Amino acid sequence: MLTLSPAKILVVLVIALIVLGPEKLPGMARQIGGAWGDLRRFRARLETEVRDVFPDLPPAHHVAQAVRSPLAFLDRLADEHERAQASAQTPSSPTGDRSEPLPEPPPDAPAPPGATAPPGATAPPPPAPVSDGLLPAVPDDPSMN
Repeated sequence: MLTLSPAKILVVLVIALIVLGPEKLPGMARQIGGAWGDLRRFRARLETEVRDVFPDLPPAHHVAQAVRSPLAFLDRLADEHERAQASAQTPSSPTGDRSEPLPEPPPDAPAPPGATAPPGATAPPPPAPVSDGLLPAVPDDPSMN
């Protein structure tokens, strides 16, 4: 990233004085200053117009911070989300624990992944391969996984 230390600024000014001369340097400085002011006014006008169209945009310094440090920005968003989730919980259960038991699943419902079958239960048969009529149905090859 470009950083302008006082020594670098002094070198640029000395080179500009040598190249332009003492007569043209003040006029050139005024032109550069005027162009810089025009650029700042244009940026401010553009930002105002964009904010009028999109009022929920974050401030420009937040966007700049997100670009410089995306992880810090994501951490801040995660913290805001956690605070919103905590405030959305009911006041009777501030820890988020449920006081009522979970409903029992229907007997014909499939078991959740990782659940073990009761002893003596048989596994359901695998689904039959489906053909769309154009190509013959080919069962999946487990060695391809």
